[in-house]
Amino acid sequence: MSSEYVFDLDAGRLCLDFANTLSPSSGEHLKSYVDVLAFARQAQLLTPDEADRLQQRSEQEPHKARRALQAALQLRHAIREIFFAIAAGGSASEEDVAELNRYVGSSLAHARLVPERTDDDDARTSYRWGWAGDDLEWPTWPVCRSAADLLTNDAELKLVRQCGGSTCEWLFLDNSKNRSRQWCSMQSCGNREKARRHYQRLRAAQHGVSSRR
Repeated sequence: MSSEYVFDLDAGRLCLDFANTLSPSSGEHLKSYVDVLAFARQAQLLTPDEADRLQQRSEQEPHKARRALQAALQLRHAIREIFFAIAAGGSASEEDVAELNRYVGSSLAHARLVPERTDDDDARTSYRWGWAGDDLEWPTWPVCRSAADLLTNDAELKLVRQCGGSTCEWLFLDNSKNRSRQWCSMQSCGNREKARRHYQRLRAAQHGVSSRR
């Protein structure tokens, strides 16, 4: 299984990475259920075998795959709207939170504790959240958990930011030392925005010179 698009997974939290699968500049990156699986595999939510098994099922039951894709897009919309509002210093709407709650409830119905493998000699067993079954919505369940965890962590919630790029609206967690990060990526949006502002200053200066002649 492959996807031509390589997802950006640098937002700081899984749910924000998922929100960023839609971009004003590069468009929609969840065009099919295969893309949902590609995101989950790249984010290490599924093993290659698990992803292959879900893809086979999606090919056998295309109507369910379409429903799972639509559910993923609706979940993403709720997550985006909630964290856009929070990044702007406001509060999420009751409708968006209710929509997220619906998906969180579904994910928790499939949640279970699974042993976590360790490489040391500690005899104690640690556990992590896992999800049971082969439901086609499985790839979005960890995303729901991530969104719920972030919303219930006040310290981290205050660090949610929206990129200041004029052609970007990606979300990220600001873990910079002085909490002043403006861009989803300095290499892309940051440099692009600095170049744009420099060009605007040059244009303004040139206009000022010509108007004095």
